[in-house]
Amino acid sequence: MTYPPSGGQWQPNDPNQPPQQPGVPSGGFPAQPGDYPQQPGYSQQPGYPQQDLGQQQGYPQQGGYPQQDYGQPQYGQYPQQPQPKKKTGLIVGVLVAVVALVAGGLVYFLAIRQSDSVAEGAPSPTAAAQNLVDKINAGDVVGLFTVLPPAESALLRDANTQMTNELKRLGIYKPDADPNKMTGLKATGLKFDESKKQKVNDHLEINMLVEGQLEVNSDMRDLPFNEKFLDEAFPNGIDQGAQTQKIDITKEVQRSKEPIRIATVKVGDEWYPSLFYTIADYALLAGKQQWPSSPVPANGAGNAGDAVKQFVGAAVDADIKRLIELTPPDEMGALHDAGPALLEAIGSPEPSGVKIDKLEVDTKDTTGGTKVTLKELEVSAEGETFRIVRQGDCYEATAEGETRKMCAADIAKEMGDSKMPAAAKNALTHVMEGVFKDGVGVVATEVDGKWYVSPGRSFFEVFLQIMRGLQPGDIEALLKSMK
Repeated sequence: MTYPPSGGQWQPNDPNQPPQQPGVPSGGFPAQPGDYPQQPGYSQQPGYPQQDLGQQQGYPQQGGYPQQDYGQPQYGQYPQQPQPKKKTGLIVGVLVAVVALVAGGLVYFLAIRQSDSVAEGAPSPTAAAQNLVDKINAGDVVGLFTVLPPAESALLRDANTQMTNELKRLGIYKPDADPNKMTGLKATGLKFDESKKQKVNDHLEINMLVEGQLEVNSDMRDLPFNEKFLDEAFPNGIDQGAQTQKIDITKEVQRSKEPIRIATVKVGDEWYPSLFYTIADYALLAGKQQWPSSPVPANGAGNAGDAVKQFVGAAVDADIKRLIELTPPDEMGALHDAGPALLEAIGSPEPSGVKIDKLEVDTKDTTGGTKVTLKELEVSAEGETFRIVRQGDCYEATAEGETRKMCAADIAKEMGDSKMPAAAKNALTHVMEGVFKDGVGVVATEVDGKWYVSPGRSFFEVFLQIMRGLQPGDIEALLKSMK
């Protein structure tokens, strides 16, 4: 899919990026579905007031950017990257919000569609918002997935498909589990106030939800968990307390004097309600910032390996702008569009002082992109050199003149407790064997002929890789070891 060109009077980057979702505290993880979004504690009109970003009360630490583990086990004293001094007060960063959204995507694993259905766009922002309302009013939780922008939809669908398969394989889900039949959210009377909607530009509009009621059912017994798993996880039985939470949106909006903001974005000729842009919108609102007039343009690499190498180099050099440029414009459009505000707030962090002398990677196809894993890395700092090389399913690390070879069993042994049951130790070994065999890496995706590092797919790949290493019975063994 081709997205609008970068540059100029705020040219859009794809709407599939993580904004601050209603109910997502700044810098935290998104709330569970149905949790009412926390509104900023100040009155805010639909338009954002101009702010001097150089006087922001706070900014995300450099370390707030998604840190990727390229497969190197911990060894010796790896050079520490200096952290920029933290400003006091409110720490609001779109980048942190983006990471929160990606991590919080796990919340939606069990409530979104596994099918290959395509996203359902609408001809206008209002119609897009209404699509969302219609799905919720119908109690169609899985249908919510189809109204998201294409890249958001694809990211969550791919992750959910793989997660569902792993849960079935491990015996956590019943073999006939059908995620398309999972429900838990009902809504009635959801209405938007057309007079308050905010048109940011030609591809982004903020709609204001002001009325309605939500009912959230959190009873785990309504999900397709295997009974044996539930017995192990809840030996004393599942809490029989209240399983339904009712939220009166109308009263909450009246109390806070703030509507719920839902961002709708244009991709091609159609509009979609965007989870990612909504999160970014709330992050900017909490920081009393307005949407920038122009984005940080996407600037990818020629191949997947180069994209990751450049990403690592930018991280070491504390080049936040380059890090944003190397994220996909379709998945991380909100980050690109809100990027200038983030850069202004962060300022100019100092480079780490670490020099990458050598970085070689391996690549392999994976769902939705290409996985890039570490083959060899050599860095130097303050006169010391650190080197790590992958050798089959093991890693050999050299630091301070000493060399050590580390394999899955070694790491599992160090992680395990002497009193841990043998079955639990085997479970840890299985996890580490899976991680070492496949190699921990990041996922790169191609957009319009250029390659970018995907934070969302990289996060889910690490989580799924742990799941793939587990064997049937391992979860039960680990649960028993915790009793």
